[in-house]
Amino acid sequence: MTSTQDSLEELRALTEAGVTLTSELALEAVLQKVVDIARELIGARYAALSVLGPSSEITRFIASGISAEEREAIGDIPSGKGLLGVLLHEGDSLRLETMSGDPRSGSLPPNHPQMTSLLGVPLIFRGRIIGNLYLTDKTDKRGFSDHDEDLVRLLATQAAVAIRNAELHDKAESVARLEERERIGMDLHDGVMQSIYAVGLTLEDCVERVDEAPDEVKTSLEGAMNSLNDVIGDIRSYIFDLRPRVSVVADLPEAIRHLVDDLRINTLIQTSLEIDGELSDAITQDQALALFHITQEALNNVAKHSQAKSASVRLQASDRLISVEVRDDGIGFDPEGEQSHERHGLRNMRDRARSVGARLHLVGKTDEGTTVRAELSIGAATEAHE
Repeated sequence: MTSTQDSLEELRALTEAGVTLTSELALEAVLQKVVDIARELIGARYAALSVLGPSSEITRFIASGISAEEREAIGDIPSGKGLLGVLLHEGDSLRLETMSGDPRSGSLPPNHPQMTSLLGVPLIFRGRIIGNLYLTDKTDKRGFSDHDEDLVRLLATQAAVAIRNAELHDKAESVARLEERERIGMDLHDGVMQSIYAVGLTLEDCVERVDEAPDEVKTSLEGAMNSLNDVIGDIRSYIFDLRPRVSVVADLPEAIRHLVDDLRINTLIQTSLEIDGELSDAITQDQALALFHITQEALNNVAKHSQAKSASVRLQASDRLISVEVRDDGIGFDPEGEQSHERHGLRNMRDRARSVGARLHLVGKTDEGTTVRAELSIGAATEAHE
């Protein structure tokens, strides 16, 4: 292979690495991909990534090239002494043919693989070091070159942006969870707790009047039972609202299966799932996530509003088209009726469908159930299709 071909191959690899890193939002997955990509790109036996906290302490240490058992046997994450400390404090690349020959080098911990050469590069985001990338021992047994260092520096720049993006995504989700907990806490206090308190007062009154007015007490008890059934329905709704927010869908059919199981377990609704065909590898994470959330919203509506006895979910997949259909036999509703968008979360479903170029079909009629169907053409643009 010529040098020009080598350069083109490296450029392609760096471009693919950038796309891979920036398409991932889960922080732990981003960190692991950084070290795996770096090790493969340079042809190193081992790679590691340290992530720094506010005081430049190592908070995470991710390795590539060793098994989980080997990593466990090594013990705690490094404290940042020896050559790792040099990178932490100097903030510049470090390249050594023989680590043991450097006076700043410390001893390796027990059960640690023997390593000879080292290439370390800082990850810098907006002038601040957020981590360091380390590679040791090239598989061809050569030392690390200037060219290797340049490649890792380029990768480190991409990695720093991807890591910071994932960290911000995690923080945003944490804030959203806190706000949601506060909202649900207020709803529980103002709604469910007040209803339970009212039922308690009714029961106390029934105890006092049971001998003198048994017929009235019977009527009051029936009302209390109805109120408790309403409370149970409210609590079931909160159970659905409190499910963890999903930001990554690794297996769409399995994720939908979990949603169906949740509905079956937490309600008295008989729910079935049919999966037809195999999902195309061409579906993107954004598309899978949108279909998941549309299905989740539709099933939430079944649980909260439909009064259905049964529901079905059907996932159909081919090379060119993926569709998810949620159907119930409940009271139905008019999708274009007043306040239906707010009550049934239709706006959320339509927005999610539009964001990935999917089509959303809603069929509802009073007393005749509801059908929600999302269709996605593989490779669809992100333009709206209503």
